[in-house]
Order: sequence, then structure tokens, then C-alpha cells
Amino acid sequence: MKDKNRPPIHSYRSLIVDWLQKKRYREARLDERVEFSVAYTEQGSDPGLDTILETAMYGGSWLGGPAAGITQEDWPRRRDGQPLAHVANFHLGEASGVMDSPMRAGWPDTREDLPHHGILQIFHDLETYGTEPEDGDTGGWLVRWIPDPDLTLLASSPADLDLPTDAAQEVTAMATFSIPTSLDLDVTTQKAFDAAEKATRAFESTWRWQRTRDRKALPLPVTHLYGYSQAEHTLAVSDILPECLPLTLPGDSYRLVADIESWTTLDGWFGDASPLEVWMRQSDLDTRTFDRAWCIIRAD
Repeated sequence: MKDKNRPPIHSYRSLIVDWLQKKRYREARLDERVEFSVAYTEQGSDPGLDTILETAMYGGSWLGGPAAGITQEDWPRRRDGQPLAHVANFHLGEASGVMDSPMRAGWPDTREDLPHHGILQIFHDLETYGTEPEDGDTGGWLVRWIPDPDLTLLASSPADLDLPTDAAQEVTAMATFSIPTSLDLDVTTQKAFDAAEKATRAFESTWRWQRTRDRKALPLPVTHLYGYSQAEHTLAVSDILPECLPLTLPGDSYRLVADIESWTTLDGWFGDASPLEVWMRQSDLDTRTFDRAWCIIRAD
């Protein structure tokens, strides 16, 4: 990709909008829909448990691996007793630092974000898709906020948990942006559709290069907080969530809390590289009611 077409993935909103208004992307009008996001990269961190053990007590984020702040006796299980897999540990102080950075200025979204301290833990049974209302009755996932975790406690997976791989990867939060997919845009021309596709490929390619330093690496989605689903946002908020997590308060809305890709570290965890999405009603996010979060394996 030529440098002039490379998106400013860590920059101010004004520069991001300028990039989206370039001739090759302008027709999609993504500059009107772009949102702030926090992305996670594994660059600079070796995979494996040792790296996590070295930094966990000082705060950190990782995918897979051990669960912080709990003992193995407290490991969450599905209602039928099956243990859940530990998918992600996001250190919210780190994410808050990104949110409070100068790059956050100028973004119009003023909704309440995740807490600014503690950790967000995501557990999942790796098989409950979350596309039907009854999926919420299985205990197939757990999303929780631990405000003041004991980071000296790191619980490994229980012996009766069969994981696809022994994934464990420290990741670092960085400010970025998020754009809707071509399927989420009300486009009427092939030119606009193609422009949206080009913008997405450029964004994913630049992130892939940042994460791997391999200019020949294929473009892939990136794990992120907030912003848009990378697997068609509209389908989730218009078709799946109204049935599974109805909005009951005036002015309420759906918020994508986390979008976790499974092409790389979590390869094989959610089928054929399907992402795991964590959604909340904005009203639940405001009141920190994380037990009402809804998880969807986007295999559609």
C-alpha cells in the first residue's frame, strides 16, 4: 500500500476524516460515521504464559491465559457445570489512559464508557452462539468487572476444561478509529460499496502491518473496544439483539463493548475464525450491570 493511502490509525479525528474524504474512499461517506475505538495489539510482547506472569501484577491486558483476581475454586462454570474458557482480561486503567489521551478530543460521542479502573473479564463456553433468546439461560458466558482485583492471584484453567489451544498473549491498548462495513452502509452505487471495501482493507492492512511488521501479511480484523462490529453491525442491532436483549427504557441504545477476533491468538476458539462480540445496553453500561451483557459468536 502506498503511504498516501495508508490510514492514520493512531491520530486525531480531523486527520482521520481527511483520510476518509480522499477520492478513493469519499463515495462511501465514512467520514460521517467514523467512531473512536480502542484497539489491542500484541506487538512487542512474546506469546505465552511467561510474559503474562511477569507483568500481570502491575496491570496488563491479555487474551486467553490465566484469569486474574480469582482462585481456581472460583472459576466460573456454565449452569450444567461445564467450565468456561477465559477469553480476555482487559485492564481498564490502561484503556482509560487511551480514552483520556489527546487523540480522544474532538470525537462527538459523549456516552458513558467502561469504568476507568479494575479489570474487565470475559469468559465463554466457546459454543453458545448468542443468537437466540434462550442462549442467555445456559450460563454460556460471563462478563464481569472487578473494580479492585488482587493481581497476585492468577488462576489457571481447571483440569476439566478442554481448550482448542493453550492461547496466552499479552496485548497493549492503543487509540484508533472504527468504521462500519460495506454491508452496514445504505449505499446505492457499486462505487460507494467498493470505496467502503477499500477503506476497510486499508485499515485492516495497516493494523496487520503494525502488529506483525510484515508488509505481506494479509489484512485481518483487530480486537477492539467500542466502535463498530467487524461482522456487520446492523445485523446485530436490528435483528439479533432486539430479540435477545430488548431495549425497555426511552432513549436507550446498544453499545458494542468488545469485538475479539479469532484469526490469530484465539485461532480455533470460535469455529472458523468467527469473532466474539460483547454487547450491552447503554443503560446497563451506565449502571455497571455487566451481568446483563450479551455475547454473540458471529458465525453468520
